[in-house]
Amino acid sequence: MIGQRGAAQMRMSALVLVLVATIVVVAALGLMSATTIDAGTVGVVKRLGRVTGQVLDPGLHFIVPFVDRVIVYNTKDIIYETTPVAKQATSRADYVDFPVDTTTKDGQQVEISYSIRFRVKRSEAPRIAQELGNEAAVVEKVVKFHSRVLCRQIPRKFEASELYTGDVTVVQNEIIEAIHPLFESKGLALDSLGIREIGFSTDYVNAIEQKQIEKERVTTEQYRADQAKFRKEAVITEAEGEAEAIRVKGEALKENPQMVQLEFVKSLRDPESKVKVMVVPSEGLLPLLDLATVLED
Repeated sequence: MIGQRGAAQMRMSALVLVLVATIVVVAALGLMSATTIDAGTVGVVKRLGRVTGQVLDPGLHFIVPFVDRVIVYNTKDIIYETTPVAKQATSRADYVDFPVDTTTKDGQQVEISYSIRFRVKRSEAPRIAQELGNEAAVVEKVVKFHSRVLCRQIPRKFEASELYTGDVTVVQNEIIEAIHPLFESKGLALDSLGIREIGFSTDYVNAIEQKQIEKERVTTEQYRADQAKFRKEAVITEAEGEAEAIRVKGEALKENPQMVQLEFVKSLRDPESKVKVMVVPSEGLLPLLDLATVLED
């Protein structure tokens, strides 16, 4: 009896252990099969390495443990940015890279810093998973590759002066026109591309600044020359006016001889006048006025 009872208890204990183990395994499998897709992302299921084409939207989903794997893509805006090393620590981009080195049409070395904002199209996620891989692979194979090639090639069509002082939107728009269809063909939507900075060599910047200084000097000298010319013309105009005044006055004196005596009297009354003596012809061609009477007046 005691032996039978002990055997029954052992069988019961074993059964309980098996049941507990089964529950644990089922629970573990259940947890392993559950996957959560966050808002703003989308998942693509791969089964034994093959893309199934099943797309998982945000929420809770169940997959086959050990068989299925989910590749998650961000469907929100993703930013790829090139910037100098000194500024990379403060960048808020999702992917940060070094600026693009290139040369201008006239052989000047420049560095192009730019930003790209793009997103993965939900409907294209299975094809992207099949042809490219995960999000990092998309950035490496499409965004980085094509943008760096175009940002190296297109600025070579422009002179350095056009990039230094001109409107870089011309270059920027040409890059956008070239890269947009490339993104579309790979299932990506290009939201924007912007050239943030074009770096020039120190020698070139110094040369441009010196040229600007020389230009300002020439402008100043031209201004001074124009002012001198204006003053010269003003003096000539004034002299011509005085000459005309003398001519008119001479004509008046010629027609009215007595005005000479009037001018003499005015000079006598003027305390600053230097007129001391007046000589007249002995023939008495100029009739004299009664000076005492005039002075009394």
